Amino acid sequence: MAEELKVLLIEDNQGDAFLIKFYLGESTSPVFNVSHAETVKVALDLLAENRFDMILSDMNLPDSFGVDTIKTILSKYPGNLVVVLTGLTDEAVGLETVRYGAQDFLVKGKFDGKVLLSTVLFAFERFKLHKQLDNVSKQLDEENLRLESIQRLLGICFVEYDIKTNTLYRSETAIQITNTAAPERNMASLEESITWADNPEEITKFVQYALEHGGRGEFNYSSAGKNYRFLYEQVREKFYGVIQPL
Repeated sequence: MAEELKVLLIEDNQGDAFLIKFYLGESTSPVFNVSHAETVKVALDLLAENRFDMILSDMNLPDSFGVDTIKTILSKYPGNLVVVLTGLTDEAVGLETVRYGAQDFLVKGKFDGKVLLSTVLFAFERFKLHKQLDNVSKQLDEENLRLESIQRLLGICFVEYDIKTNTLYRSETAIQITNTAAPERNMASLEESITWADNPEEITKFVQYALEHGGRGEFNYSSAGKNYRFLYEQVREKFYGVIQPL
């Protein structure tokens, strides 16, 4: 069974609306189920009652004009896929709507059925991909928050060193527990990161030993008048470490 995509078409020009519905109706995979509104008010009412896969919207309507049309729709119903329909003289404005959240725009009179279908389908696939990436990003944020909470509760902190890129990552808790604000970035080169200790020469020797021998081990050091134990393990080309205040 062919996939069905629900489309909200917002267009007050009957000729343009008929042509767009005709073009979409030629598609058999996916099948487009089109609802039509001639004003933003009617469109908002439909959005309140239905879920649509995408919105095709003219910018100049009886109750809304220009970029404000897209702003109104996305401010009330954010997270919707919008493809804008513009006139020949509004091409620059159509580009501006992309900055306000529209996925793409089409200039009336410059597209046929093939161009319309390819534009909306590419926009739909891009939109789905962005949603998936956003979900992954949120999951990673939640995992990072959980890890930071565990570190604070246990009074330990986490560091990770990438041998290939010579980059040391320190968790927020590592910066707080060890009271080492410099360098300010969580990620820095190994050489930059070592400068936060009172005894960088000693730590440099330890790092060189760890890099040469790999495996796992531990090292005691002092910084800002406090003593710490550093436990580490090498996995392939990365070192993972835990810092414990003594």
